[in-house]
Amino acid sequence: MSVSPYSDAVYRGIGIDSCPGGWAAVVLEALPEEGRLQICQAAVYPTLSALWEDLSPNPLSDRILIDIPIGLAEGANGVQNRVADRNCDRDCRKLLPKRRKSSVFPVPARQALHAEDPSSANAQATGRKLSRQTINILPKIRETDDFLAARLNKGLPVSGFIEESHPELVFLRLNDNADEAPLYGKKEAEGQRERSGILHRAGLPNAETEKLFTLFARKQAAKDDLLDAAALAVAAYRIVSGRSPVKHVTEGERRQFDYEGRLEMNIVYV
Repeated sequence: MSVSPYSDAVYRGIGIDSCPGGWAAVVLEALPEEGRLQICQAAVYPTLSALWEDLSPNPLSDRILIDIPIGLAEGANGVQNRVADRNCDRDCRKLLPKRRKSSVFPVPARQALHAEDPSSANAQATGRKLSRQTINILPKIRETDDFLAARLNKGLPVSGFIEESHPELVFLRLNDNADEAPLYGKKEAEGQRERSGILHRAGLPNAETEKLFTLFARKQAAKDDLLDAAALAVAAYRIVSGRSPVKHVTEGERRQFDYEGRLEMNIVYV
């Protein structure tokens, strides 16, 4: 684990993104006198369990947004649900401009997570094979699903505490001046400058993101991983502190649930 210690917070917005080293977490608090945000902790953890043990999130004062699917379809023969396709993925794409729609990739069925041939298992459950991009991130999806299932089975809080989000949608919504998504890709230098600027206007000073970039080698977490985690942390802080109401991409009768109704499949933004 690589950690950078900062001061403690009353309300904490926690943003989590997968990265080469495991999971990049950015934790934000606000300076009450100045009203701006500051990073109170940043870390790269090898597992979600290690992250949880170190941060000890509190459902009364913390909100966690993570860029990984929460809740998975199982198809017509499912045990936890009979959903064939997640509405939230389709609804999230609708909110993004054409150049960013591909950032919402197809999510695997739960049956694919532990299968020897994930793509075939997914096709049996939903009629669709998996893309290479989805297969590459399958271990992180499996880890998240197992972690949340364990919490649900113990009766520990998940809904309204740990929620799925999408960095490109968050950057779009935080970009109040232009109300548009960044023009450049997140791995391009210009795209990273755009995203740092959006975070700055949202209350996280450039000095905070620049400091964040110095903490980890690229083999642990790249700049775009850290920017995504920071954006989710900003949104999470706005929600937990009451500065912004929580929004969901899927509403009304289109809402879907997993784990026999105990977990909603949705994507949160502000």
